[in-house]
Amino acid sequence: MPKIDVNGETLAYHRAGKGAPLLLIHSLGTGAWMWAGEIAHFSDRFDVIAFDARGHGASTHNGPVTIDTIAADLVAGLKSLGVGPAHVVAISMGGPIASIMYAKAPEAFASLVIADSFARQGEAGAARVKGLEETLAKVSMRDYATSYAQGTLHRNAPAPHMEALIASVAGMSRETYLEIARSVFTADVAALMAKLAVPVRVVVGAQDTRTPPAMSEEIAGLVPGADLKVIPDAAHLANLDSPDGFRAAIEPFLARHAAKAA
Repeated sequence: MPKIDVNGETLAYHRAGKGAPLLLIHSLGTGAWMWAGEIAHFSDRFDVIAFDARGHGASTHNGPVTIDTIAADLVAGLKSLGVGPAHVVAISMGGPIASIMYAKAPEAFASLVIADSFARQGEAGAARVKGLEETLAKVSMRDYATSYAQGTLHRNAPAPHMEALIASVAGMSRETYLEIARSVFTADVAALMAKLAVPVRVVVGAQDTRTPPAMSEEIAGLVPGADLKVIPDAAHLANLDSPDGFRAAIEPFLARHAAKAA
């Protein structure tokens, strides 16, 4: 993977294809690897870019890892690569990160897909942090990763995706995982989402129990002009659960807005 230096960190990334820029933002504990199917699928029409966020994958963790610092890194990363307005697909923690990115640099966006995400979790988010801290004080990251993956992916998710998710989460340090989880689960970006002024599609797996469909419904209600697509037979990481269903939910939206910008 190539790497670039931004904000005191070295970020690894995948880049493939030609056309309108398409930025893919991954979930907590994963990395650019989770977008391998989308990179292959869309690179015939888009310049597809997927970073490992700081503290994830092959990227460094020199400074604090929060949704704010990750958002700043991604804005700087696009600028460093000389990428103009990008179509953005953000999953799980990517929703809050993309919202902060837009507040920092609205000119960096052409359109936005928010998948399996949330605007705020309130007391439930604080409870998730407490529960996670208690769990990780007792078990190994490998044991946690196995339990997390089994409780996150749909039962019909391809087996290699389950294995990759377990390995990815298990490969993170307990401290780094907790640091970003505290920022993610307690985030409240409802006010930022209400100010999004680019085309937005909200996507959610029908069986998502981590960020249930009601949270995506809230996002669709907050964002002016946003629409909502529900993917059957998918849970929290819909692109890993149902690759074809996920692409069917986002492809017409991306194609339409890329054509308008051409």
